[in-house]
Amino acid sequence: QLKEIEDTILKVLSDSEGNILDDQKAIDVLSASKILSDEIAQKQKVAEATTERLDKTREGYQPSAVRASILFFCISDMANVDPMYQW
Repeated sequence: QLKEIEDTILKVLSDSEGNILDDQKAIDVLSASKILSDEIAQKQKVAEATTERLDKTREGYQPSAVRASILFFCISDMANVDPMYQW
């Protein structure tokens, strides 16, 4: 969608003759592209906030993950101590 608007803007600018400010089609295309650009900027801000929130949540699980990996490797090494501990 953004690519289409970009192509339309370039086409309107290349086809325009004289003063661009007098060309209503060019003004409409530029207005539409401005609206789309603002929508994309808002969505990008929301995506950045969501990414930041996910990163903070992921960091909260870090200590549990470290302990779980230690426990897993301790249990898997128990077979080296005595074959009874194989599972």
